[in-house]
Amino acid sequence: MPTIAISGGGSGIGHTFVTAFAKDANNHIHAIDVTFSDEVSNGKAAAKVERHTVDTSKQSSVDALAAALDGEPIDLFIHSAAVRGLVRSATEKSDNPADAETLAVMDAETMTATLQVNVVGSFLLLRALVPNLQKAAGARCVVMGSRMGSMAANNDGGAYAYRASKAGLNALVKSFAIDVPDVVFTVIHPGRVESRMTHVREDGAVDSEQAIDEMLPLIEKLGKADSGKFYIRGGDEIPW
Repeated sequence: MPTIAISGGGSGIGHTFVTAFAKDANNHIHAIDVTFSDEVSNGKAAAKVERHTVDTSKQSSVDALAAALDGEPIDLFIHSAAVRGLVRSATEKSDNPADAETLAVMDAETMTATLQVNVVGSFLLLRALVPNLQKAAGARCVVMGSRMGSMAANNDGGAYAYRASKAGLNALVKSFAIDVPDVVFTVIHPGRVESRMTHVREDGAVDSEQAIDEMLPLIEKLGKADSGKFYIRGGDEIPW
């Protein structure tokens, strides 16, 4: 029975991953999130689904998860918990999310909160689950990243909090790939997805179901050669 842990499992892309994997009765799923607004219940899922309420801003909460999963091998961990990093007051003035992350409006509070979730919280959670991943042969850790975290691909500027946090997340995954060579660590950019990270649907955004349908074949074939790599959902590599 493959064991799959999914962070951000209460909503958005994470919830869609839980729903997709829950269709297979052979899977055992650990859904991880700070809240579960769109819960997948065992009564609606073929797979066994366990929910874990975790606040990654608190070391004690992450430690409690590690204790609950102590000794359990995890074959696949999909880390999709993240925030967008928009200045709240600016979102009230415009329907364009880009207007809420410009040089002019970005503030220390938004920057700090975004880095706390997307970088510090991610580090604590990934580190906590490394022992579980190491207990499973050929284990994979797949992190939902963003092309906006690529410095080579930054041609537009702006998005200060989100870009910085996703670039930091890339750096973390690269180091995990080096320090934990027996586990495959890969970043995948799912594309622009309607996931409720913003207050409006962005132009060109696809439904999370479509994005995941395109990512699952890539995730399935990930191997040692892909550790420390950065891909878009279709499989093309993205420069750091």
